[in-house]
Amino acid sequence: MNYGIKKNLLVPLLFLFSPLSHAVLAGGIVSVNHSWPANSEFNKLSFFQQVSNDGGTDSKYFWANQFHFKNGDGGYIGLQNRGDGVHAFNYSIWKAKGWKSGVCSYFNSEGSGVQCQIVVPWKTGHQYKLDVSRNGNLVTGVVTDLMDGTATTVGVIEIPDTFGKLYSSSGFVEEYSQGNGQLSSCYVMGAQSSIFLNPIGDDKTKAGQSSYTYGNCNDPYVVKSACNGDACINTISNLRAMASPNASIVSIVNENDLTAETISNALNKVDLVAIRSQDGHWAPNIYFPEPNKLKWKSIFVDHRAGYSSSIHVNGSIMKVNKGQHIMYMSDGSSWKVINPV
Repeated sequence: MNYGIKKNLLVPLLFLFSPLSHAVLAGGIVSVNHSWPANSEFNKLSFFQQVSNDGGTDSKYFWANQFHFKNGDGGYIGLQNRGDGVHAFNYSIWKAKGWKSGVCSYFNSEGSGVQCQIVVPWKTGHQYKLDVSRNGNLVTGVVTDLMDGTATTVGVIEIPDTFGKLYSSSGFVEEYSQGNGQLSSCYVMGAQSSIFLNPIGDDKTKAGQSSYTYGNCNDPYVVKSACNGDACINTISNLRAMASPNASIVSIVNENDLTAETISNALNKVDLVAIRSQDGHWAPNIYFPEPNKLKWKSIFVDHRAGYSSSIHVNGSIMKVNKGQHIMYMSDGSSWKVINPV
């Protein structure tokens, strides 16, 4: 099975649709850039990672290091949380000819090449060294637990003779839940935190690093990254179905009903709007628009007014009182409540 093959890290993944009420493919979230000395070429690149929080059993995260060959293509090696408590190492090279050892197979998604993978119960809080070493036209991927010294050869991949030495690299974090396991919202994404230490070429040359966040869930209340001279750290927070303060707000005229047209017009511009009621900004009735033309759009109700409001949704009326907050998403036929996870 092909897990998270990723050819171009800088192209944000678009929203995918499923028949269920899941609507967002988070995809790439954090990018880590590496800066090597000019004209550097190596036979070996060593990456260093530590995952402190893996997102839990409902998440599917990939902490990866991408590398490139002079006059050739590229690949990656990294740690995966595949959900349900399954951890793995993943190692792939595009346009590879074959492999000499490892649990490997050919892939043809987003390009073609060879992917090697092994299920290993790697541990959160442990630091791992991920080596990619070239010897002739054979490239070996090895992951070493620096806490206990355990080394695992993920695979030995054969590359074309035209591929030169290793000369550039980068890192990324992605949440790749798809299909029926796709996330219902960026605001229920599993919490994770990880560290990418500066990589080293041929055991002596250290690269500099910088980092940025991007993609479908690029909200500073959800994802953050920062670097110093030795490492880049990133975190993803599970807001438990709470929209961030950055969410677009639907204006309320005090003591006037909030119409479906007003909410619909706001959702035509963004994918999520927040209705934040408080004393002096309170609507006795909130009318949701029809869901059929707003598929995968979301409405967050944050009620802080002393008076309750009546939400008219899905042909029924629901009271919302002070201190309550609810997030809805349209699946095209009704407004579904997004439950915290």
